[in-house]
Amino acid sequence: MTAPGGQEIEPGKTQKLVVSISARNMRGDYTKNIEVETNDPAMPVLKLTMKAKIVEVLSIVPMEIDFGTVKVGSINKKMITITNKGKEPITITSISANPSNVLFVSQQGKVKLDAGKSISVELRYQPTQIDNFFFSLFHVETDQENIKTKDARIRAKVVGN
Repeated sequence: MTAPGGQEIEPGKTQKLVVSISARNMRGDYTKNIEVETNDPAMPVLKLTMKAKIVEVLSIVPMEIDFGTVKVGSINKKMITITNKGKEPITITSISANPSNVLFVSQQGKVKLDAGKSISVELRYQPTQIDNFFFSLFHVETDQENIKTKDARIRAKVVGN
């Protein structure tokens, strides 16, 4: 059998197989099936199942911020909750939404979020033009190497007065 990198695995010997997944924007149980092709006529394909439970450390609720149908020039507000579900403090270095001329975030500057704690942020949307499909992102940046950024989607339908 030939292992990754081309080396052969002698009969009766073993080879470590390293598998990684990107858990970005994933939560809960995860299952991935892996097939390994071999030159063994008794087992030409070895099927492996990888299972993981992905724990969300930084949560944004809601993940889909839907303003629904709104009028041009109206002021529309939604509350967003950001929670540290981890065991260590997280510093939120930035919270933003663009375009900044129609989306306004109440929390400015850095915020230290202790383990198990939450902050509520008001997101205000004041559309300036008709838009059947307005889409944007509520963007959070942190000091954590494994959670540099996290986004929630924003949407709305903007109609005339």
